[in-house]
Amino acid sequence: MAVFLYFVVTLLSALGAWLYPPVRHLTTILGFRPFESLTNVYGVETHFIPDTAACEDLEYHASSGMLYTACVGELERARTWMPGAGVLERPDRPPFGALVVIDPTTLKSQKLTLENFEGPFSTHGIGLYTPPSKPDVVYVFAINHLPNPRWTPGSKTEEKAASQIELFVHTVGSSTARHLRTIVHPLIRTPNDLLAISENEFLATNDHHYRDGVGRLLEEFVHWTSWTDLVHVRFNDESVDVAVALDVIPTNNGLGWGPDQQVIVSDAAGGHVYFASLPSPENRTMTVSHYIPIDCVVDNANYFTDPYAGVDGKDYSGYIMPGLADATQFLRGYGDPEFKAPISGEVWYLPAIAGKNKDIDGKKLRKLIFRDDGHTIRSVTTAVIVAIDPSKNEGKREGWLFVTSVIGAQMLATRIDFETALV
Repeated sequence: MAVFLYFVVTLLSALGAWLYPPVRHLTTILGFRPFESLTNVYGVETHFIPDTAACEDLEYHASSGMLYTACVGELERARTWMPGAGVLERPDRPPFGALVVIDPTTLKSQKLTLENFEGPFSTHGIGLYTPPSKPDVVYVFAINHLPNPRWTPGSKTEEKAASQIELFVHTVGSSTARHLRTIVHPLIRTPNDLLAISENEFLATNDHHYRDGVGRLLEEFVHWTSWTDLVHVRFNDESVDVAVALDVIPTNNGLGWGPDQQVIVSDAAGGHVYFASLPSPENRTMTVSHYIPIDCVVDNANYFTDPYAGVDGKDYSGYIMPGLADATQFLRGYGDPEFKAPISGEVWYLPAIAGKNKDIDGKKLRKLIFRDDGHTIRSVTTAVIVAIDPSKNEGKREGWLFVTSVIGAQMLATRIDFETALV
């Protein structure tokens, strides 16, 4: 009887802990979903984008209507060298990746020739900036996780990776991007994503303090303090000036523009999306308005601006939160040499009001718009919606949801019905 009573008390205690919202949220991110049906959720039509292997990030360039990404290009190299994923097995064999432009109407991709640049190019997050007076010019800021040439197997002071930022300039419609310069600074340590403010100013997240090992795991699972930061970078021909702008978000990861110069910041391992301001000109610090929990590892969150909001009086603008449905699957399956171990992913949507009004309960408004069990696309890191012109689509309000993967063979595009998916 005592053993049975002990078992019942233990079971009830565990269940009670799981029912406590923060605990339930954490265990959901870790893949413990006993009362949830994990069925796949797609749009009405799905395609794959050619030549887009291991593309972690994706950006929509509004003035040209094109999508830009940076791809490792070779799954084997992505599997053994991706410092952003804590994978540093082969510093002797880094990737020579590429910038890729995707036409969302034809679903075709074009790999850009990189001028004045030889590589290696171990890609991760990117940021785009177009001067208002030059709508066909795109400055591309791209993270490059280079191996550290000073590191040796016995080194106790040098890290395996020496990450830096590459700046390219591209003219819309051309097949090239010219390398302008490399940006290096001690405060740019473990960059994950970028938000370009001008051609010589950007924000960058350092997603971890530790690059690998036990320290990195502790950062991801001990979540009551922030060991990471977000930096504000300004540079000119003579110098690079970097300041910590925000240091209160654990595992800050993706960056995106919200409406009215709002900055969207993802807390990956915590499964939260934060809403912040741009750095103040006086002290270069940022302030957080509020945050909303999302039931996945939130990677590169961004904002969809509905360009056809006036057509039928409905505005589908809102926040897009992509990420892993099961963090443990990523840890177990990323290094699979056959690239078959499933890594499930999801994409969530929040209407615009949830990010603008901190008094709104965003948990009640969030909606799952895409889910894959990890067999069709292995992991989900970024998702971007591109609306379809209703005048060319029989009046229907639809759009393409583009989904990327850091270790997937191809980017996925699925056509979604806004009335069904976003309401």
